[in-house]
Amino acid sequence: MTNLKVALQLYTLRDYDKEDFAAKLRKVREAGYDGVEFAGFANMSAADLKATLDSLQLTAMGSHTRIEELLGDLDNVIAYNQVIGSSYIVIPYYEMKSEEHVQTLIGIAKEIGPKIKAAGMDLLYHNHYHEFINDFGDKPILETLRESTTEGELNFEIDMFWTTHAGREPVRIMDDFGTRCKTVHLKDMVNKEEKEMTELGTGILDLAGIVAKAKAAGYEWVVVEQDRIKIDGYESVKLSLDNVKALL
Repeated sequence: MTNLKVALQLYTLRDYDKEDFAAKLRKVREAGYDGVEFAGFANMSAADLKATLDSLQLTAMGSHTRIEELLGDLDNVIAYNQVIGSSYIVIPYYEMKSEEHVQTLIGIAKEIGPKIKAAGMDLLYHNHYHEFINDFGDKPILETLRESTTEGELNFEIDMFWTTHAGREPVRIMDDFGTRCKTVHLKDMVNKEEKEMTELGTGILDLAGIVAKAKAAGYEWVVVEQDRIKIDGYESVKLSLDNVKALL
């Protein structure tokens, strides 16, 4: 059992304070978040971003990084994340429409994962629903990724919304992936028919069960994310956080 910390995936607030990244971070901290997961750095230098985070007492939990950057500029990606204090570098999406695509990603993970591990971080893969569907193999793509790599090469950030979208049960998937799942994206769903996103604690997901499993499994972090928001973004992320903290 651990003291679970909560980060916000900043993609959630991509349309807010576009010209003042520091203001966005300050508002996230004021909402009560312990950390942030980045999806870009607003052209800030690593040193400046680290200073801003430190001044706010906000932790860089990790960063979503496009596969093109990982393949083309890995040394700088690693160096930047080391400076800001990231624990995780996350592949946010990878299109897999054939067995060749899957094997390519496995090869990428085997190449860059150990380098990221040697730098003191983990390479994670963040799923959508298509990784649970496989038209060209005998098992879900996500299982193939897990079975074809080691913990030193690739681990997982399992998205609870997309897991549910694919007809899977989130806590069961967390169990199945064991120590290979390092963190989860908390994201709620209004209902299984329309599959519409909503603030945490206002939908159908077993948020209490997911949080309890994360704590029992020894996760350091869980991450709040909501791709589509109908109310004010800052109100949304505060409501989601409050409902998670009520379970902590």
